[in-house]
Amino acid sequence: MSTNNSSTHYNMVIDISAEGDVLEEITNMESTFYKQGYQAGYEHGQLHGLFEGRELGKEKAWELWEEIGYYEGWAGTYVELLGGKVMEGEGGGRKGKDARTLNHAQILLSLISTFPRTNPSQPSRPPSEIQPNPTATNASSEVDLASLISNIRARYKLLCSSLNVKPRLHVAQIVEVDPSSGAGTGQSKNASIDGGIEGPVKGVDTRQLRF
Repeated sequence: MSTNNSSTHYNMVIDISAEGDVLEEITNMESTFYKQGYQAGYEHGQLHGLFEGRELGKEKAWELWEEIGYYEGWAGTYVELLGGKVMEGEGGGRKGKDARTLNHAQILLSLISTFPRTNPSQPSRPPSEIQPNPTATNASSEVDLASLISNIRARYKLLCSSLNVKPRLHVAQIVEVDPSSGAGTGQSKNASIDGGIEGPVKGVDTRQLRF
């Protein structure tokens, strides 16, 4: 008889414990689903962000280097053409102008040579797994890409002015992102101006025109 009583008491304890687990699951159901949904969404978004960022990076890198390569070829051509004339003193009254043009071309090539050819950014990994790179430069020595591109374009325009030729109109657009917005992609400053305008007037803000 005592054996049956102990068995019944044991079964009651198990039933009460199971009932308590079910009630706890029901109480925390919303929190559990929220955590599961957040984790699944975060992993999915991280994967898509990686793919989209990679494609955007390749697209913008191609546009930038197509522009920079054009400037480099342009400047290199005139360095070859004018270098010998300036050294030999040919050209008569044009010697001073050729020397200034050659100087602009050489400075342009010098600026282009400092344009970064590698991406120093770290891959997306937890901070604990990132090992310090002994060859990496300090933050103070990092290249200001936007400023460097602006200087290259300005020097290219000076070179074109000294040659009395029209500069190239098409330039690559740099995507800018507001860090506080959390957006993965940005819009260039001139996007609203350039849209729908082709030809010599590309880049003109039509909102400023008055007829």
